[in-house]
Amino acid sequence: MTKQSKYTFFLFMLINVKFFLFYLFTVGITKVQSYVVTILWCSLLFVIFATFVERKQFVLYSVLSGMLIVDYLYFQNFGILPSIKQLLLLPQLPKVGSSIKYFLNPVSLFFVGDIPCLILLDRKFLKSLSDREKSPRKIVVLFVTLCLAFAFFPAFLENLKPMQLFNRYGLVAYHVYDPVYLLAFEKRTFSTPSAPTHSKSESNKKSFSAIAKNRNVIVVQFESLQNMLLRRTYNGQPITPNLNALLEKDSIYFSSYFQQTGTGNTADAEFVTLTSLHVPGDHPAYEAYGEVELDGLVRTLKTIGYYTVAIHGNTKSFWNREKAYTSLGFDDFLSLEDLQQDEIVGMGLSDFSLYRQTVEALKELPQPFFAFIVTLSSHTPFILPQELKTHTLEAKHEDTLFGNYLQSISYADRAFGYFLQLLRESGLYEKSIIVVYGDHAGLYPFHRETRLLVSEWLNEEYDFLKALNVPLIVHVPGLGKCHEVKNVGGQVDFTPTILNLLGLKCDLKLCVGKDLCNDESFVAFRHHLPDGSFFDGERFFMVAEDGAIRKSVGFNVSRNEPMPYYEFLDGYQRAIRQIEVSRHFLENLKSKGSGNVEAR
Repeated sequence: MTKQSKYTFFLFMLINVKFFLFYLFTVGITKVQSYVVTILWCSLLFVIFATFVERKQFVLYSVLSGMLIVDYLYFQNFGILPSIKQLLLLPQLPKVGSSIKYFLNPVSLFFVGDIPCLILLDRKFLKSLSDREKSPRKIVVLFVTLCLAFAFFPAFLENLKPMQLFNRYGLVAYHVYDPVYLLAFEKRTFSTPSAPTHSKSESNKKSFSAIAKNRNVIVVQFESLQNMLLRRTYNGQPITPNLNALLEKDSIYFSSYFQQTGTGNTADAEFVTLTSLHVPGDHPAYEAYGEVELDGLVRTLKTIGYYTVAIHGNTKSFWNREKAYTSLGFDDFLSLEDLQQDEIVGMGLSDFSLYRQTVEALKELPQPFFAFIVTLSSHTPFILPQELKTHTLEAKHEDTLFGNYLQSISYADRAFGYFLQLLRESGLYEKSIIVVYGDHAGLYPFHRETRLLVSEWLNEEYDFLKALNVPLIVHVPGLGKCHEVKNVGGQVDFTPTILNLLGLKCDLKLCVGKDLCNDESFVAFRHHLPDGSFFDGERFFMVAEDGAIRKSVGFNVSRNEPMPYYEFLDGYQRAIRQIEVSRHFLENLKSKGSGNVEAR
């Protein structure tokens, strides 16, 4: 065995240890096929470098190590692997730096921590290497051809999405295939799908119709708020006492409401909520469609005389909001540049300061108005100054994502209570409805420590159905008791539901959502669960990660019994149709201009 072969084998074994740790701490080593094929791809690359790119094995090792740390950090934050599309989002990186730094732990550092030492070893190896040491090439060419055919031919036949390919063919193949998919498949032209239909109430009388007619509409998109926290305590202390108070009277509480965001997270929640359309999923909606004019909730309210304003405690450019809010039709946008930067917590203006300055601004607006407020203080990684923490955590929860999350949501809830107090003092409270909902989960089951801690706290398995459940509360002063609506829905249903409460008809050019107060239960999931996954209150269907319907999992939730996949095909087709009709509609608007798209 030559020195070159020994050195190549040493680097190969070392990188495989890193691949093993990556799978162990992200998707799990139970994904045997993906892991094994990743090792085969890695073997292929090392053979190619040892044969055709002599003495450069360390370059390959360094590239793979860098790939692993990027993949690991991205997965810990978002639960998926990064695409080359995310290179377009590099300008946003400094603004989410705290989230990335939180996951810089010994595991992540292991992926690149050995590089400095190996640089010295590589130099020593190159000096001692004989120029005569060569590797046969003909066998390698044949091996390369066979491996490439094995890896790519099935993928091209099946037209897999990159994450589906990862689950079948591994991590290295994913990164090779990702740009191919982007160039060859993603821009394909879709045939026009039929618009989704909803069952209509037989009676003209609609539940809760016009109960908030002519009132100001104040919407709070509450950062990272999950439904599981409401009405719960931690060591006997309520976590969200001010939100809990809304559930006692004068409110409509939608308890089976789910997020439908993509990689844009908070910004995607805004897009779905205000347009009743699905997001692209693998690319932030505000980046993809930020300059496309849409006739969503904002423009509908403007047509009947509402003044519309968006308020956010970060910069105008963050997630392209300045352009996106203009395209959505807002009359005004108050950002960090327009507000007094007197108290910064985490990624931007503290919720207390944001709410105080918001009420000051609202008092000056013409009425009726629509105010859309996006909070920030409970943003991941949920790090608060010590003086703002009120809960005494158990030792096992200290310095964990779960413990930090409880503290930040508790702080954000106190700020929300302060906001309600200011609205009462300003005289706006009785003239308005206050709508609050969670934009997305703060804690996801793909993070192993979090899944274990939350499961223990809940005394039941913490799964994606629990994680993606966010609250929607419509507070109508003077309504009387609190009404809980258990109809299952998602953020695409927000606009039709609010329009019903205001006594308005939903006449958007395209609306894939429904009125939660009057229509049937259904939610189509995006991004965190594969397309086609859905929940309708009775049935929960989760499409297999490789997209194979026959391998997908479905349950009757009330009986907790598995059911065969063909029992879910109607819901699967409905979910896909919602997503595809949204995509087709938005792409047509983007390519032809909003004025050229006919109403349905």
